[in-house]
Amino acid sequence: MISLPLSVYWGVKELRKPSGKLSRFLSGFLKVIIALGILWLPISYLLAGNLSFSFTQKETFQGGQDAMRWFWRLSYGIPTGAILTVTSYWVSLLFSRNQTGTKNS
Repeated sequence: MISLPLSVYWGVKELRKPSGKLSRFLSGFLKVIIALGILWLPISYLLAGNLSFSFTQKETFQGGQDAMRWFWRLSYGIPTGAILTVTSYWVSLLFSRNQTGTKNS
């Protein structure tokens, strides 16, 4: 849960030391994703009530079906957020290079 967001963070210098508005936004978003990745284990434990992350048909929130839905949202949201961040950054690079190329022409 931590490795993908950290790989994006350490792999893209502009996300470590942002210079533009979009880069600052993406950097902040990625830092939130990294924090959620670090806190994934304690949050998941609080949702499930056990370290095997098994959920039952209980009526209570902890260990129940609602907590399971939040667990899966968190578990899928962390890598999805990291992938969306790097994809947005790459798309912004494409547009900035197109604009730079048309200004020089």
